[in-house]
Amino acid sequence: MGDGDFDLADAYAVETPDDNRNLYARWADSYESGFIKENAYRYHLGVAGALLASVTPSDGPVLDVGCGTGLVGEALRLDHRCPSPLDGLDLSPEMLEQAGTKSTASGEAVYSSLHVGDLTAVLPLVGNSYGAVVSCGTFTHGHVGPDAFDELYRIARPGALFAIGINPDHFTAHGFEARFANDVAAGTIIEPTIHRVVTYGAGPNVDQTSPVAVFRLR
Repeated sequence: MGDGDFDLADAYAVETPDDNRNLYARWADSYESGFIKENAYRYHLGVAGALLASVTPSDGPVLDVGCGTGLVGEALRLDHRCPSPLDGLDLSPEMLEQAGTKSTASGEAVYSSLHVGDLTAVLPLVGNSYGAVVSCGTFTHGHVGPDAFDELYRIARPGALFAIGINPDHFTAHGFEARFANDVAAGTIIEPTIHRVVTYGAGPNVDQTSPVAVFRLR
């Protein structure tokens, strides 16, 4: 397999943060021209749309968790409803480098700031900083489980809006559904609305839809 020949199976095979770093360091340059284009990837549009359907002007700043090359950020910044500023967080410096090249039609950078961070550890972000948190494609790898919400809740302020995409095979089996139910019972979050959004427009997984959990922190 050459450095540009990666696919969904490689992404799903990631088991540790180091696996993630190694894969995306090699995949960053060809991620959009290869995998995204070949599969007519649309998941980011559904996740961004789920956030925008509920967001208010006072829900900024927004944090794009696992922002990758910046696809969600681009989709958000195309819409006038997206609050500012928009920051990005990812484990891969190489993917963040790609996200840093993204700009709006007016020439502004899509992201105000970009941060390297590991969702399985403490994030390098101040608590109560964000009014909205969005994530697409991060809670699809086996090594990032529902425990990551401890840190996401910490860096979000009370009332923050969340729109979190989750692998359809992981949503129940890996404990996300149970985590949300427990957080609702504990009074931590408001009952999530679960949207099902199209993931791909072509390729072997064209019929897949993925859940996006939309809720607010109490």
